[in-house]
Amino acid sequence: MTANIFPAIGHMYEARFGELAFHLKFDSDGQSMRFAPAQADDFGKAEAVTYRAVAIRQGVFMVTWIEADGTTVTHIEDFENGVVHTNITRPDRSFLNLSGTWTRLT
Repeated sequence: MTANIFPAIGHMYEARFGELAFHLKFDSDGQSMRFAPAQADDFGKAEAVTYRAVAIRQGVFMVTWIEADGTTVTHIEDFENGVVHTNITRPDRSFLNLSGTWTRLT
């Protein structure tokens, strides 16, 4: 793997921040992704977003997107160590900073 090939393309991952967890499915086009709470019964209703992945170093990527309600999300996804860090700004301008596990599901 070279440093600039995003390994999530075509796969589903779980980002788990304690009790809070999400499933993220990265489509094969390399620019669209769907996500839903891990406990959701129907992933078909997952929100679709366009994301941008930038290599930081081999196996580590900064991934950003904007959700339909205006929430902005930045992930640092560490594929080598199974760790994810996130910064989230909600529409009300509240801010979350979380770290957790990053696990490939498919």
